[in-house]
Amino acid sequence: MANRKESEVKSLLQHANLEEKDLLPETQVLYFTPGFQSEEDNIVLLELDAALLGSLQEGQSAVLRGDPQESAVLCTNNKTFEVRGAVTSNSMLLVPELQVPSRKLGERTLAYREVTSLQHNYLEVLPSKPRFHKLQQLLEECPYRGQEEEEEMEVDQQHNKGQKYCLNELLERIQCSEEELEAGLKTLGAFHIYGFWQIPDFDYLFKIVSHITNLIQEKGWPLDAIPHDEALEELSKHEPRTVMAQCLEYYLQPTHTEREDGDELHALNGDKVCRLFGEVILRSTSGMELPEFLNMWGLSVPEGLTVSVSQLEGLMLLEKSMSTTVITYFPVAALPLDIRSRFECLFHAQEKWTYEEIRPFLEDLADIKTPVSTLLMKHARGSTINGVKCYSGRYAK
Repeated sequence: MANRKESEVKSLLQHANLEEKDLLPETQVLYFTPGFQSEEDNIVLLELDAALLGSLQEGQSAVLRGDPQESAVLCTNNKTFEVRGAVTSNSMLLVPELQVPSRKLGERTLAYREVTSLQHNYLEVLPSKPRFHKLQQLLEECPYRGQEEEEEMEVDQQHNKGQKYCLNELLERIQCSEEELEAGLKTLGAFHIYGFWQIPDFDYLFKIVSHITNLIQEKGWPLDAIPHDEALEELSKHEPRTVMAQCLEYYLQPTHTEREDGDELHALNGDKVCRLFGEVILRSTSGMELPEFLNMWGLSVPEGLTVSVSQLEGLMLLEKSMSTTVITYFPVAALPLDIRSRFECLFHAQEKWTYEEIRPFLEDLADIKTPVSTLLMKHARGSTINGVKCYSGRYAK
């Protein structure tokens, strides 16, 4: 126990040129026990900004997520934060019983406070994008192929090798908040079926979307005035209602208008439908001259929709030569998640890329701290060809 006396405290104040009347009357004397450990392994300091601290004080929960090979992130109910170690040259003393005195007047008193730890290391958190790198790969372990095939697979378990994931299981594997994960699943076009989140098998997805486009054609509905409830009722005759409802939610968008009977009118999302029909053609060929592909693609989509190569971002590669341009299937989902391996695959597929060509294949790896431009600076070599900035492999000859 420390044994500093009141007279010693007053003497120190004089040496420090401090007026005792300007200070609170209680002096807290810090002391170290004989067996004091400078930095205890069971103590971790975490620095939070005012907004994040406030949300935790209000009762919002937070959890650290990440597999052993991943850097950790801190997730609240709706946000994701990168967690990284930091060091300060200042000594941070942990004094559990330290208090801010409230008594402003009175005689000087001494209170003894034990220092339990001295720290120089702490963790800081920075806003981060949700990390969806593994989400599609996990969902593709067991894609949804329709009710009949699901029932057959349940009978013959040896062919059902993939795992289905509920929301909590995905939260354990994906580094993001619950709200961000639910939004990401919907963006990906995943279906919530019997408690599990599954991405539809591609052939099955094309089948059910074809049901939608065929129905629109049969009924003669304008593409921007599709009665939602009537469409769902008709489509449920072909596939489970829950599947068709979620498919309509993904491929239709509300117009905020109604028919006379109160049925809400929706518009077909042309970009999503065109992308799907374009992918069907890309998957069926090892390469096609761009004019031929655009013609075939334009004829395949519902009348009234317009196709554009920009709708296929992250799905295709354009190989340009002096005489023609060939389009090939090149999905970002099939590329490695490791940054170094990703760049190796990209520059193996194509020696030089413009920023707009390579951007769709890197956006899933980028975040607030490391945007696509920074990834290119670190892992590629820039050059200017005919006034256009291009990127090649850092170690390319």
